[in-house]
Amino acid sequence: MSLSIEIRRLDDVVMLELCGRLSIFEPNLRHLVRKLMEQGDLNFIIDLANVSYVDNSGLGQLCLIYTMLHDRRGEMKLRRPTARIRKLLRITKLDSVFEVLEDANLVDGTATLFRSALSA
Repeated sequence: MSLSIEIRRLDDVVMLELCGRLSIFEPNLRHLVRKLMEQGDLNFIIDLANVSYVDNSGLGQLCLIYTMLHDRRGEMKLRRPTARIRKLLRITKLDSVFEVLEDANLVDGTATLFRSALSA
């Protein structure tokens, strides 16, 4: 199953809802984020609830996106990773790098999540 990406906008935050496999064969995520960044978007939430598989290249994409955004004073947060992905983040110690959001109905106050971090 390939990776599908649905884009939603909540205030000044772009939410990318992923479905499928995030792997070496699916470089579309980083290309999409790069394109959105060129258009001025700097705050992203990546929803992983429907991601069935992540390989090292998929983790690499997440790290690359995080770094690209951080270098431009942007932010990326992960939302609802599956138990398998959460374990992978813990094993690789990336759980100390990425902020994980649990709220399944995250709509109100999304921009506040990012503004509070930027003002700190």
